[in-house]
Amino acid sequence: MKLLNQLGWRHYASKQSNLVGGERLGRVRRVDRGEVDVLTEKGELRVVSDSQRTTIGLAPATGDWVEVVDDPDIGLRIETILPRYSAITRRDPAEEEKEQVLASNVDFVGITCSVDRPVNIAKIERFLVLAQDSGAIPLLLLTKVDQGVSQDWSQLEQDIRDVAIIQTSVLTGTGIGEVQNLLSPDKTLVLLGESGVGKSSLVNELVGETVQQTTEVRSRDSKGRHTTIARELVLLPTGGALIDTPGIRGIGLWDAKEALDRVFSEISQVASDCRFSDCTHQVEPDCAVQAAIQKREINPQRLERYIRLANELDEQRERLTFQRRKSK
Repeated sequence: MKLLNQLGWRHYASKQSNLVGGERLGRVRRVDRGEVDVLTEKGELRVVSDSQRTTIGLAPATGDWVEVVDDPDIGLRIETILPRYSAITRRDPAEEEKEQVLASNVDFVGITCSVDRPVNIAKIERFLVLAQDSGAIPLLLLTKVDQGVSQDWSQLEQDIRDVAIIQTSVLTGTGIGEVQNLLSPDKTLVLLGESGVGKSSLVNELVGETVQQTTEVRSRDSKGRHTTIARELVLLPTGGALIDTPGIRGIGLWDAKEALDRVFSEISQVASDCRFSDCTHQVEPDCAVQAAIQKREINPQRLERYIRLANELDEQRERLTFQRRKSK
């Protein structure tokens, strides 16, 4: 069980009941079309995962704990996907209304941002809602801080509430030990962010060797190409595991209203005092949120971003309700 415990099995089992490890047990390292790489005590296995050829009805995700069997017809295949205690879920960019699991059984979600780019607070808030909805702990990882941290990035610590912010640099080693300590001995961190923000470089520094390819970003806009092409799990020599992900351009939220209210807690808490339970916080009388704006207790720009995300989720729910009724 040594490798399995390094992968986080003991930690995972502490969150479940009636689980027994064995030779058939493993953790998904990487997912490809119809096949996955699974890390087991016997080494890494290439396993069939296509639900049309197996008995599982759930698509496996990087980070899943699975049971593998040897099928005489198709070879090694996934028999069971064990329950997930957390999952990074977004709206599938390839489908109009479908859920996509990016990674599972993670303890921390590292929203990775490079300080050599302008602050995009709206995108960071979207990532935070995604992270809050997962059941894991959100972190904000600022990369390339050796290049200097502008006042806008420093101000972010006041704008983003109740989220730990770790400044990192692969050149100076800043923050590397802090991240390693979070994960040791058996926790898992998934890195989310745009291309070129330094996720792969951060993975290489944490692992202590080059396990992910990196490329130079364009000097004119600090943008980068996708160097990570699949979501991959890697072990850290100091303990714990990382899941690196390809750069994410679009962050479609999925059924995340409760997470939205947690990220914008200063708005959702005040909103409970509005006269109307369905107050839009724009034109209604006796709106507690508008009153808080007048007192400068709530940032009006932040309210605008909250309303935009709330409307997006409401429209998504309406479309899903319509689809379900239509399919009956």
